[in-house]
Amino acid sequence: MNLKKVIVPVFICILIPLAVHAKDRNDSKDHDDNAGKHMVLNLTGSGDMYESKVPDIDGDGVEDNAMCFDVHVVNAKNNQIVGRGTDCLSKVTPTGTGVALVGTTYFHLPAGTLVTRGKTSVQPVLQPTTTPRGLTVTHITGAASDQNSVIGGTGRFADASGKVRLSGMVSMANFAGNVGDPMVFDCLFVIDLD
Repeated sequence: MNLKKVIVPVFICILIPLAVHAKDRNDSKDHDDNAGKHMVLNLTGSGDMYESKVPDIDGDGVEDNAMCFDVHVVNAKNNQIVGRGTDCLSKVTPTGTGVALVGTTYFHLPAGTLVTRGKTSVQPVLQPTTTPRGLTVTHITGAASDQNSVIGGTGRFADASGKVRLSGMVSMANFAGNVGDPMVFDCLFVIDLD
């Protein structure tokens, strides 16, 4: 038996799958490098209002007052809880039947904290509305911008920038604007990091 005739085919049979596996690993590495650039996060749950401060909104160099609520952050792709969120509402201004405000949202995730800000519109629902999770909502919220909406971050988000869109629903049925009053959230944030 010619040992060379046996070793060469065996060697080739081992080498080709290793090369293909290395290529797959490189492809997945490239994919992983882009992972997390587009996120759809759902702020959901009930949070009791507390007063806090958020980074300067109006450019005077002073932190601004806010009404804040802590809720879950859910990955909309797989419906898994991935962290905690803090939604802080400032500069609340009644406008007709709705409210204009500035929302500063903190996403506390395993890889770091991402802080976004948007000019948000809040309007009462015009039709009875219940979410797939069974939440009967009283108001629809929304915000979007074609400018950078990221105002801070830690960990992998330390130098982040990007655009954010908010499409949300809330129940203010038991919220009167007092510390400790609950607000229930079901808000989708579409985040595209640069």
